[in-house]
Amino acid sequence: MPAGAALEQSFQELFPGEVKLTVSSAAERIVICTLGQQADDFTAAITLVEQPVPWQQLEGPCETARYWPEAVATLKDHQAHLMVTLIDEGTKSLDKSIALTQLVAATVAASESATGVFWGPGRLVHPRDGFLGQAEQVQPENLPLFLWIDFRVEKVEADGTETVRLYTTGLEALGQTEIEVDQFNGTPQELLEYAYNIAHYLLIGSKAVEDSHTIGLTDELQAVVTRGPSFLDPELEVLQLRLEVPTE
Repeated sequence: MPAGAALEQSFQELFPGEVKLTVSSAAERIVICTLGQQADDFTAAITLVEQPVPWQQLEGPCETARYWPEAVATLKDHQAHLMVTLIDEGTKSLDKSIALTQLVAATVAASESATGVFWGPGRLVHPRDGFLGQAEQVQPENLPLFLWIDFRVEKVEADGTETVRLYTTGLEALGQTEIEVDQFNGTPQELLEYAYNIAHYLLIGSKAVEDSHTIGLTDELQAVVTRGPSFLDPELEVLQLRLEVPTE
């Protein structure tokens, strides 16, 4: 459990701008703090839970974390965890996620025994240093979407031809609709980059995206948006993206 002074110091070192973190109370198993430009924009709690996160919650995220091959070996035998929670109500989802990311990063930096982060809304696990590196770069115009959203790319076969598809988990927690691409003939990396840019556009955009909305990706490619049922769960509405060449 990080000491209150260590938590404040870590936050200031990681995020030396206008946002401040102030510990209001600290006990053996819980720390209460406030953070924000006004010092109390958010109230948060860091709680020591002296038991592991249930493995059934971590197993899937660990096994699909291709960016962290050691995830299973690192996390499977952990004995306790810190639960970091914003207990503020009524703030925009995006602002909450930025604040929570900064607080989690400061908590990790102040906790020598912290080995990784489980980001519940996106069902993602991250290595300690990887999370810190991305969190330090967070800005309203440069969101750390790979920390928050699982962009799952899968190879599929359609009409005898191998293509790729993509779906997200985590956009809903940020106040947006999950996105899906059911068929793409390019490479997995290209699809991942396009989906990342579209998700960023949705989150920082000021207008709602409706049916037949088009999002320009390159001079030779655009995404056409349709609201419809998910190919994973027909009861779930998603933004279906069709990637195509723009017409003259």
